[in-house]
Amino acid sequence: MRDSLSANIAAVAAFSLFGGAVVATRVVAQDVPPLTLATLRIGLGAAVVWALLPLLDRGGMRIRRSDIGLFVVLAAVYFALFPAAMAAGLRLTEASRGALLQATMPLWSVALARMAGRERLSRRQMAGVLISVSGIGLVFADRAFPLGGSGSATLGNGLLLFSALCVAVYGVLSQRALARYSAPTVTAYTMLIGTVMLLPFAIAETVIVGPGDYTAQNVSLLVYLGSLGLAQLMFVFALTRLTPTQVTVAVNVSPLVATLLGAMLLDEALTGAFAAGFVAVLAGVVMVNWPARRPANP
Repeated sequence: MRDSLSANIAAVAAFSLFGGAVVATRVVAQDVPPLTLATLRIGLGAAVVWALLPLLDRGGMRIRRSDIGLFVVLAAVYFALFPAAMAAGLRLTEASRGALLQATMPLWSVALARMAGRERLSRRQMAGVLISVSGIGLVFADRAFPLGGSGSATLGNGLLLFSALCVAVYGVLSQRALARYSAPTVTAYTMLIGTVMLLPFAIAETVIVGPGDYTAQNVSLLVYLGSLGLAQLMFVFALTRLTPTQVTVAVNVSPLVATLLGAMLLDEALTGAFAAGFVAVLAGVVMVNWPARRPANP
């Protein structure tokens, strides 16, 4: 019970920080090309995790050769495709819409986990996922997002949906790696490999379109995005204690955090829809993660 509680706290804390990252990425993406931004974000995060790795897991500096392929796949999905798609998508659509689209992660996770035969949800848990996602819909209902929009906005929406799928894929595939290695080890190696994958594309992008504009604000936001390596450690730690869907349902906290930041920093008004959505999100998270009742001993 205590491990489950700590894992849930880690998941909620991680996605709260990721919620701020959506806003930060949206701002920086207007001045820094997407592949360059993704490389800087993951590279800085990898540096943070590797600096902490000797303290967090002294025996985690080595992995088996037979597992290198698995680590490459995990890195490609989560630390190359995900940040690149997210940065590109947020150049084309609003941060709030991006957070809402990424709230579909639990639904992708449910579908993938069931297809892989690794996870079965009870009716209560399925209801919790749907209630949590509907809470996000309530938060943004009064913003009247159109289903269509311009071609660029539609492409941005598609990229953000794809980024949500990448997280769900990582959550399912990472279970094999986490069965053999600690959360810090998996995080450190996959972030490093992801950075190496992105680097040639970032260099080519810099040559073609330029390096971007690195104002003091952009640099400070990049430092924040790099520090999310700590949030990634919390996310992967949660995956070692909970199922992928139990972890990814906490993503629904992200848009709430983004909305709260908008209210505090940009004087955006909070509505009754936000309050109702906040309650629905928390209720859904509790329903998905509440421990199953154990049968009484005969």
